[in-house]
Amino acid sequence: MKYLKQRNKQLEDQQVIMELQNIREHCQDAQRRRVELTSLEQEINEDWEANLERVNMHLERLLVKADKDHAFLRHMAFHYMARNKVCKARIRNLKAKLRKAIKKQKRKRELD
Repeated sequence: MKYLKQRNKQLEDQQVIMELQNIREHCQDAQRRRVELTSLEQEINEDWEANLERVNMHLERLLVKADKDHAFLRHMAFHYMARNKVCKARIRNLKAKLRKAIKKQKRKRELD
């Protein structure tokens, strides 16, 4: 029984090793294929890389702009929240003054 378990373990290990070797061979083949590009293919790849770099730079600029816009919008939100609080306080103050003025007028009318 022990022998069969050990043999099974050895077979599993060999299978894993073979899979790793296959993966390594595929990677090496892919590297060889990359090296064996014609001049036209190399030019296309360079153009593609240059295009990717341009797109990346463009996206970075858009990200910077979006960050600025986001910061600006946060600033504006805080600004308008503060203005809203000030206006609400002013309204409460004016309402209190109006109530006092109405009470004064009622007292005057009652006295007259």
